[in-house]
Amino acid sequence: MRLLIAREAVDAHLTAAGDLAKPETDLRQKAAAAVGASGFYAKWLPQLVFGEGQRPTAYQEFGPLASHLRFVERSTRKLARNTFYGMARWQARLEQKQGFLGRIVDIGAELFAMSAACVRAEGQRVADPVVGHEAYELTEIFCEQATLRVEALFHALWANTDSSDVRLTNDVLDGRYTWLEEGIIDQSEGTGPWIAPWEPGPSTESDVARRISTVSSPGPVGRTQSA
Repeated sequence: MRLLIAREAVDAHLTAAGDLAKPETDLRQKAAAAVGASGFYAKWLPQLVFGEGQRPTAYQEFGPLASHLRFVERSTRKLARNTFYGMARWQARLEQKQGFLGRIVDIGAELFAMSAACVRAEGQRVADPVVGHEAYELTEIFCEQATLRVEALFHALWANTDSSDVRLTNDVLDGRYTWLEEGIIDQSEGTGPWIAPWEPGPSTESDVARRISTVSSPGPVGRTQSA
């Protein structure tokens, strides 16, 4: 699912990049595509420099949650810039950087959740000030936690162990570390793996419904209660 969302997120860039994003194109084709892409990015990149998130009074209608919405606005532009940096660095190989793309999607999901929570809390405040005050308290804590997750994900975009993880995964699949399996106790007691065989086709078992029994016990005033 992350990769599907990431594909949608970078679709505009892939369209603008054209042959730049195709590994089979030669240098001449890439140079021509770069000229075409420059027009798109000349208009798009300047929009990521400044926004409402830099204005101290932005989103004041959300009261104490305004600072979180300003953080969301700044972070969305930062997310777009980092996506562009990834495209510029890896070009067609970006589709292989699943760790990077996964973090991009996670950041976007966190920012969406923060903005949705703030809007929901404000709606509840308008409908019922008492409930809205409590909703604001919950949203404040949630946004504080989400901010820490977003900042950690931004840091991990460029400081991570992805390359080492890929090498390790390939080594494990090649059987390099099978010696680690020595001495592991066989939990099946020699009868084989505890995984039931699976074959496609109709079920061979009858329906199993969970039955809840009713037990009568003396109530606090001599009556019986159902447990």
